[in-house]
Amino acid sequence: MPDQNTAPATISYSSLGFVDAPFAPAASEGESHWVRLVGNAAANALLTAAIRARSRSVPVLVTMSEEIPDYYYRVAQNNLLARTASEPSLNLMALNIPLEMMRLGRIRGTLAELAELVVAVDMPTTLGAWYGIALQDADSALPEAALVTADELAETHALFLSDPRAAVTRFFGIDAKPLSDSEMDVVVHEAYLRQVGQPVEVASDEEAAEVVPFDPMGTGGVEPLQPAHEAEIESVVTPDQNMREYLLALAGSRLSPILARAFGAYGQYGEALAAQELKITKAPRKTLAALLRFMSARWGSIVVIYDSFDSWPMLDQKARMDVLASLTELRYIIAETGVMVVGVLDGVAPEIVEQFAAAEQVDWSLPEVHALSRGDRSFNVDWVQSWLDDASLGGTSALRADGPELAPLAAACGGDITRFASMADAALRDAALRGLAAPDEAALAIGLAAGQDEAGV
Repeated sequence: MPDQNTAPATISYSSLGFVDAPFAPAASEGESHWVRLVGNAAANALLTAAIRARSRSVPVLVTMSEEIPDYYYRVAQNNLLARTASEPSLNLMALNIPLEMMRLGRIRGTLAELAELVVAVDMPTTLGAWYGIALQDADSALPEAALVTADELAETHALFLSDPRAAVTRFFGIDAKPLSDSEMDVVVHEAYLRQVGQPVEVASDEEAAEVVPFDPMGTGGVEPLQPAHEAEIESVVTPDQNMREYLLALAGSRLSPILARAFGAYGQYGEALAAQELKITKAPRKTLAALLRFMSARWGSIVVIYDSFDSWPMLDQKARMDVLASLTELRYIIAETGVMVVGVLDGVAPEIVEQFAAAEQVDWSLPEVHALSRGDRSFNVDWVQSWLDDASLGGTSALRADGPELAPLAAACGGDITRFASMADAALRDAALRGLAAPDEAALAIGLAAGQDEAGV
């Protein structure tokens, strides 16, 4: 279920200059309205910063205050993660990787998190997006290309575009047989054992071309594909099987044999095994870059958030230098298709702040939390303006909290900032639906009506 903090995916706030709704609506249950407002604004600030950072090819540095409980930062981050997963109009996908994940390997930790994410967020849609692009240009140099005809390729391309789930079932799920829970546990456990058998740290100069045998099911290799004229003799080989071989070979050539193996595993066994197969690689940097390229066929930007650096002061100097080096390396791998975000508490990790001094800066000090948490709901022009600016794609909103466009709502809110937010949310939602650059009288009327409803008038 989409998070209630978010606006419906069908609404675009771009005509108003916003990445998304500046104000979160109240909810009948869950966090207090003011908590939702603060979390929504902080998430918007990170969203807009990520968009600006992508255009500049730089990372994002988020600084937080030790005076604010970590809970509020989690609300903001969860808001962002939920929105990117449920709102296609944002055209980005975000994930969070805490420092402790680097215990799996400073590069492998990121690969492991991405592997789990990509198969969980509607993998067939992502496969459809990638093959929708890849099949526009057939690769006749692949030996497997001799097994398929131009008409078959055109039909396959059309199916991946129109019904990727059916395409995955048809071409990757050939001979798939239902497994009991115990049988699936065995299959996934065997893949896990192969995963943990990989070296945790691999130096970049040790990453030769992938040498893992091309084996969609991970059984230790397959016999070489027969030439086309010999395959015709084998009556058991169907056109769909030939297409499957071509599709997997295309992914192996343009992305990585590791990804091709995972695609085959997904069709046969589903998400759990596919995620494990993506992690079994002797070249984690190359596999990570390939996985990000695969994801970029569906999303315009991949936002990778590194945080939870609380234990940084307890790391020895060598461990800190290793993490810093890996963050720099990851920055450039991620920058090809997305944005790296690093979130730190003020004063906790000065080396990281120094290293990312040229990044797009986001201030998550959340000063309004102090008053709002004590029950102060007084209308505050500065807070409202900051929430508008946080949502602005340019960093500063043309819509002013004390300007004439919102003045009727400010006058009618009775000095209650949460009531004002409810009215402004309704007004801006209506303006966005109609593609306006600012709320007009009709939108303001809807906002005023929302305020009356909230007051029980």
